[in-house]
Amino acid sequence: MVIRVWQAIVTQAIQARASDIHIEALEYKTIIRIRVDGVLQTLQIPIAVEHERIIARIKILARLDIAEQRIPQDGRLSVGLNYTHPNIDCRVSILPTLHGEKAVVRLLPSPTTALDLSLLGLHAPQLAHFADAIAQPDGLILVTGPTGSGKTRTLYSCLNQLNTSGRNVCTIEDPIEIRLAGVNQIAYHPKAGLDFNGIIRALLRQDPDVIMIGEIRDAVTAELAMQAAQTGHLVLSTLHTRGALASIQRLRSLGIASDVLRACLRCVSSQRLARQICSKCDAKTSMDDCPQCGGIGLFDRIGIHEVLPFTNTIANAFESAATAADLTEQVQKNGFQDMRSAGMIHVDHHRITLAELNAQIGSWH
Repeated sequence: MVIRVWQAIVTQAIQARASDIHIEALEYKTIIRIRVDGVLQTLQIPIAVEHERIIARIKILARLDIAEQRIPQDGRLSVGLNYTHPNIDCRVSILPTLHGEKAVVRLLPSPTTALDLSLLGLHAPQLAHFADAIAQPDGLILVTGPTGSGKTRTLYSCLNQLNTSGRNVCTIEDPIEIRLAGVNQIAYHPKAGLDFNGIIRALLRQDPDVIMIGEIRDAVTAELAMQAAQTGHLVLSTLHTRGALASIQRLRSLGIASDVLRACLRCVSSQRLARQICSKCDAKTSMDDCPQCGGIGLFDRIGIHEVLPFTNTIANAFESAATAADLTEQVQKNGFQDMRSAGMIHVDHHRITLAELNAQIGSWH
């Protein structure tokens, strides 16, 4: 019974294009929710087995300790529309809560999914800045934004383009999101003594051409990333900041000197994901029987980006600007397009609604 229940959940999630499955324990029942295009929705599925049995099934598939219910656990499993041929990798997180353990299963993008910079929502000038940055033999490229903003797909699209037989491409990830053939992917594993900084130091002895560091988390990681970028390696990473301009300030706060930034930093981008207007109906007049969006008027998501090539002119602006407003004015004079301006192009081309743009980037832009 529990196998059939789990497969029913998986089937509905896959068919709905869900990115995550949430299995939550309330006092007297289990709630199943899935995240589709960034929005959680409840699955109307009868749960005829105990919550603990569903969690145990997930733990078994993810090779976790089914007897341990007091601490968080993380693992991986595979699912598919046919349970005998699972073809979708998933990341599993188990967390103890008041009424029982909660499981979140993230359905990871397939390596066969189109990983192409031209499909991310970048406008032509932004795409040109990215193309120029990844064509460089060394330096640092940063992709920033909050969790769930599409940073991983952007980084993997860069890696996919850089992944040729003439390059040694390596990644350090926590965890490995998408498995790419031809790329040497290393999982961060602190319990085994394998932390980011130790991996980076070891990796630099492996003759890499391209290094992707999952996230610059602290001053030590930032310094190591800069050292790698200064010594003939192209380094890609992420940073949790609100925008491209804020990323420069964040690097400075981590102790990176202005002259090092000038020498190393090639490009900084920031991004959000916005739900697109359904292509088979209109957001204002959509019918409940729309075969694609079911009457919501929105289907799939597109990236809203701001891309800042870190040229000497931009570096000078950062050093001379007296205020944040002054800095923004100076970089805009040099062609920088902030996220709201980039989003308005999507609005003008009827890709997203103004309400969706405001919902995703708020008023701070």
